[in-house]
Parts: sequence; C-alpha cells; structure tokens
Amino acid sequence: MRAPVVFRRTLMVVGAWLPFFLFWLLFFLSYARGRPTLATAVSSAFAAIGTAALLSLVVWRFCARNPWPLTIRPSFYVKHFAAATAYAATWILAMYRVEGLLLQRKFFDDLVSGFSSRVLLWQFLMGLWLYGLVAGVAYGIQTRRRANESENRALKAEAALVGARLEALRSRLNPHFLFNALHTVGALVREDAARAENAVEKLGDILRQSLREDAGETVSFREEWELTQRYLEFEQLRYGDRLAVSRDIDPHAFACRTPTFALQTLVENAVRHSIANRVEGGRVEITARLDGGSFLLRVRDDGAGPQGPSNDGTGYGLRALEERLVAVYGRAAALQIRDDGPTGYEVSIRLPCPATEREDSGDA
Repeated sequence: MRAPVVFRRTLMVVGAWLPFFLFWLLFFLSYARGRPTLATAVSSAFAAIGTAALLSLVVWRFCARNPWPLTIRPSFYVKHFAAATAYAATWILAMYRVEGLLLQRKFFDDLVSGFSSRVLLWQFLMGLWLYGLVAGVAYGIQTRRRANESENRALKAEAALVGARLEALRSRLNPHFLFNALHTVGALVREDAARAENAVEKLGDILRQSLREDAGETVSFREEWELTQRYLEFEQLRYGDRLAVSRDIDPHAFACRTPTFALQTLVENAVRHSIANRVEGGRVEITARLDGGSFLLRVRDDGAGPQGPSNDGTGYGLRALEERLVAVYGRAAALQIRDDGPTGYEVSIRLPCPATEREDSGDA
C-alpha cells in the first residue's frame, strides 16, 4: 500500500515542476547564444529544473522543522533569508555541474562565463524566487493542515461534549423511569400481590432491554415499539380496563430510527398525567407514520379530567427528550406540544427518516 502512495506523490511533484521545465526549455531555445539544438535545450532545462526540484526537498523539510510562527519573530525571517541565499548558491553550482556533465563542458569555464555576462546575478535572483515559491507552497499546505487539525479537534471535542451530554441525559432518564415504575409496583403490592409479582417480572424485562451495553443513542422504531408495548403491559397490570390504548402504526415506519426511550417517554407522560389522575381512566392514542421524508410519532391522551393535571411529576421526561433530539438531530427533528385543556393533550415528534432506512417490515 505504501508503493502506490509514493508513486502518486512522485507524479504530483513531477507535474508541479513540469511547467517550469517547459518554460526553461522555451526560454533557452529563444534567447541562448547561437542556435542551440533541442537536445542541448532539454539538457539545460533538465540540469536547471531537476536540481531545483531536488533541492526543494530540503526546503520542504526546513519549512516543516520551522513552522510558520503565530506571532512576528525576526529570527524566523533571518533563518529563511539565509536559507534562501544558500539555496540559490547551491542551485547555481549544482545546475552548472550537471549541465557540464550532460553537455561535456568544463564546470569552471561555465562559471566564469556566467559571471562575466552577469547571467549569474539573474540566476541568483531566480534561485531566491524559486526558494520563496517552494517555501510559500510548503507553508500554504502546512497552514491548511493546521486548520484541518484544528477543525478535527473542534469536531472531536464537540462530539465528545454531545456524547457526554447524551450520556448524562440517559443516566438521568433511566432513574426517572425507574422511580415511576417502582411507584407502580408499590401501589400493586398494596392491592394485589400476584399482580405485583407479575409487574416485577415485566419490569425486569424492560430494564434488561433498556440497560443493554450495546444500546446506542438511537434504535430502530421496531425495538422502541417492543419496549413501549412491554411498558404498556406493565402499566395495565395496575390500571386494568382504566387504561385503553389505540394504535395506528405504519409498518413501513419500523425501520426508521428514534432516540432510545422516545416513544416510551411520550406514553409514560400520557399515562402519568392523564390516566392515573382519573377514576374512570382514559385512552392513549399512539400514531406512527411516514410523512414525506420524515417519521412522525404522535401520542395523545383524552385529557386530565375534572380533577386537573397530575402534580406528582416534574416534566423532566419531555425536557430530556427534547434536549436529546437537539443533540442527536439538530434542527432536523422537532417536538411539538398541543394542549387542548380538559379534552386532550398531544405530543408529537418529527424525525428524519431517509429512504435508505425504510423497508417493508410487515404488520405491527
């Protein structure tokens, strides 16, 4: 796997220096003394640009060891001025040496000729320019990498923060549910020991599913629906016929994903603040359907009755669910509450459900 990477990088370097090679070739053919042959021009261009490219590797390493400072530092610029001077001088010597070998000319004679014609001065300035170009590209890439690393660190920090927040919310939500469940078991113990024992067994099944180590922040709606059904079975042990449930579930919605405890929280909220507060009980309506590219989940009860809403809750369940929706989906999810007073209370959440998640899952 390393060889293809090296080969790709080599092609990139050759491609970057190829325009300079062509420029030198045309320049030599146009302005060199006499009428140089194409072979002579190619040899001269190879000697000039080839040595410049090899020396640029040293410049690249030098820039890596001397990163661009965040504040103005005179020593940084002094170092680069000295390095640029050394680069230009070394490049001239290497260029004349390679060109002499390729064209079978004497190295010292070429230097004297270049000095007398002031070509060396022009070549020295060009060497400084090449150094600046290579250093500029090196620092440009270095700055981009630094920006990408900063962005990655920020994204990781944000993800860690969201993860910690979700974990905190979930760690608080589970005890919230457990407190309500134990309250139900306590009521059953006073009324019917057999039903209380059955409730404890069902509570164990619910906790076993909700405390799985492999549970993520979201689960398929099928899993959430199974958990909610166990919860309803658990509550119906206490309320009996006082708790009526109607279900309108689109089978295609089972593949959509929801935050864990999303539907269970909505149903629990309806039971605790409506059914439990009415002697005659009431009805909880559960709707789950696809709406365009969204998944709509709705839970409605038929009101708190003449006694008014239950006051034994803190409302934490809905607040925690709303915070989790924001943390997981951002603006792509929404929670809406519709309070019709004594006639009903409705909570709905809208979640994204891409077409790739959907499947024909059969009947509920």
